[in-house]
Amino acid sequence: MYILVTLGLIVVNLLLLPLYVYLTWHHRFWRKRGLVTARPLTMLGTYPGLLTRTSNLVEDVQKVYDKYKGKHRAVGVFVTRQPQILVLDPELAHEILVRNFRCYKDSLTSSYIRHARWDKYARRNPFWASGQTWRSLRTDAQAGISGHRLKQGYAIWEEGGRMLTSYMTDRIKAPHNLLETRDLCFRYTAHVMADFIWGIDAGTLSRPQEHPNKVQQMASKWTSHAFYMISVFMASIVAPFSRLLLRLRFYPKETDEFFSRLTKESIDMRLSAGNDNTRTDYLSHLLQLREQKQASHDDLVGHALTVMLDGYDTTGTALLHALYYLAENPAAQQKLRMEILQSLDADKSLGFEKLCALPYLEQVVYESLRLSSLIPQYTKVCTNATQIQLNESKTLEVEEGMTIMIPNYQFHHDRKYFPDPESFKPERFDDAAHLELTRKGVFLPFSDGPRICMGMRLALLTLKSALIHILSDFQVVRGKKRLVPYGDAGFGVVLQGNVHLEYRRFFR
Repeated sequence: MYILVTLGLIVVNLLLLPLYVYLTWHHRFWRKRGLVTARPLTMLGTYPGLLTRTSNLVEDVQKVYDKYKGKHRAVGVFVTRQPQILVLDPELAHEILVRNFRCYKDSLTSSYIRHARWDKYARRNPFWASGQTWRSLRTDAQAGISGHRLKQGYAIWEEGGRMLTSYMTDRIKAPHNLLETRDLCFRYTAHVMADFIWGIDAGTLSRPQEHPNKVQQMASKWTSHAFYMISVFMASIVAPFSRLLLRLRFYPKETDEFFSRLTKESIDMRLSAGNDNTRTDYLSHLLQLREQKQASHDDLVGHALTVMLDGYDTTGTALLHALYYLAENPAAQQKLRMEILQSLDADKSLGFEKLCALPYLEQVVYESLRLSSLIPQYTKVCTNATQIQLNESKTLEVEEGMTIMIPNYQFHHDRKYFPDPESFKPERFDDAAHLELTRKGVFLPFSDGPRICMGMRLALLTLKSALIHILSDFQVVRGKKRLVPYGDAGFGVVLQGNVHLEYRRFFR
């Protein structure tokens, strides 16, 4: 028996040895190049949670950040077996994103798309694109969400805000006045995105009896699948050939077909209206691309989904967090409400310029984005060989193809840059402080540089408009049931599950 057990252990070790060698072969990679390597390392790399799902990526990065920050500008890590540079110095982050952008033009997600051959609409989204393709896609898509066009289409958000408060009034039942706020936020972002992108009433606020609402259902399925697949692609670095074997894709076929039909039907409806329709929205921009640049149907669907990615899920989640923080901080909520009420016109509306100029509203939005850090890290790809100055006497040669992670969640929650970082203090951003903090690389809710989130203006407009309409009519109160505030969302640490808040209506 002893001999059999011994032979069995030898066989197991012989089988595991090639796997161990494959996974640990590169563990001397950074030491040979003069870069401190983060410890401890395992067979699963520096971030084992990517494969085991026993920890969140933010938590894994935090352990490395806490150990090495202040001692080094960057350290070497391994994503499974792929070497990666983890930035610890915000000034270095600014250098990568802005000053030396020409050497870091691509993102990690853009390196995945070559393995997602069946994703025709992801290939038409600048979020996934690289090189010159990224630049041309971004130019075409961003023209439809410029500040000027959003101002012209502002009536969409005004009407959406009125429908939101009307929906809330109809759904709130005394004495508890509770609303599940995650669903509320996604109903609102689904409504304004469907109205702006396709010129339709999705029914999420006007026909709540429709369950499930098809537009909201497809949008949620589409975004959740896309974000989940990012983690799958990252974890599959250990065996990238598996992406092709498994025919992995970011967008489900079902949602591809749905949004393709929706785009075609919306275009047909708009064209049938003739020249009488002068509505300024994203659909009118798509029609211009078709006429002036001969954009194909698939190009138009790709652009529509580009805007949906920016304006539906992440913006809805940002709104959810803002309402939660305001419910938890009634003094800040009241201060914001007073600013809003004092700015309203006689008809209780607020013009586009006034909306954009409310200082405390902007502070509340940015503090909420800092605390939630919905995109907790950015990962860039070196596109031209360059150098990183590690200290006064040492430089690191960064080779083409190397990846660099910028841990903005850690910057946003570092007491060195934001004293008492877990507290909600909008006054941190007084006097447009976000501009200087972004320049220093410590505040990056939308990234920075040429590849900054192109939907930033769209997201801010949607957030601010919703907050103005809700807070001018309702007081938001924390529900009696204390929430467990944060949970694991794969990449970030955000509110999970149902979020019941109380909404007490004002009668003015």
